[in-house]
Amino acid sequence: MNIVDNIGIMLFMGSDSAFLDFFALTVTNALVWVPMFIVMAYMVIKNNDNMQQILVFFGCLALMMALSAGVCNIVAKPLVERLRPCNTPELKYLVQIAGNYHAKDFSFFSSHAANTIAVTTFFAIIVRSKRLFIALFSWYLLSVWSRLYLGQHFLTDIAVGTMWGIVSAIIACYVYVKVYAKVTEKKAFISEQYTTTGFALSDINIIVTVFLLTCIAAMICGPFMQ
Repeated sequence: MNIVDNIGIMLFMGSDSAFLDFFALTVTNALVWVPMFIVMAYMVIKNNDNMQQILVFFGCLALMMALSAGVCNIVAKPLVERLRPCNTPELKYLVQIAGNYHAKDFSFFSSHAANTIAVTTFFAIIVRSKRLFIALFSWYLLSVWSRLYLGQHFLTDIAVGTMWGIVSAIIACYVYVKVYAKVTEKKAFISEQYTTTGFALSDINIIVTVFLLTCIAAMICGPFMQ
């Protein structure tokens, strides 16, 4: 392990707190965030004028996830074959992992980091809402913290995953802008009820609210959700 990864392990991996154990196990589970994903999809459907625009949005989102997760899980992990911290000989028996959570696949690089920052970046560029960006970036931070805490990734796994996720989002946004312009008329949104790209602030508030409620539920109900 290099110096950066050693620092990451010392700072983030595990603790003696049962609360943090349950919280990390809860927020690392993608199923917990399904309500937020649903309201995000609702916002996209509601704030586009026709099926072509909706398909372009979700098509570019799918392209982004294929790049983000596909390169990670199909190319990088099988090629590098780096053990997760919780499975390395020097840490496996020295650190108690919350919930005895030992994923069997490889560590480099983090698909959680890549996917969450990709979604955050994509929506930040397309929707243009500071409030939504803060919520989604907080979600990304919770996700990568949980992976470090649970010993599922080294800090360098997170760093590389984050960089690749941003690149994947930028590629998808470029395709989106090019294709979306062909299926929609150019509009200018100057109302205080919409972002500059035409997304209703009320719908963004719903997403932020669901994010906050999910965090609160994870803190309160974490022990009962495992």
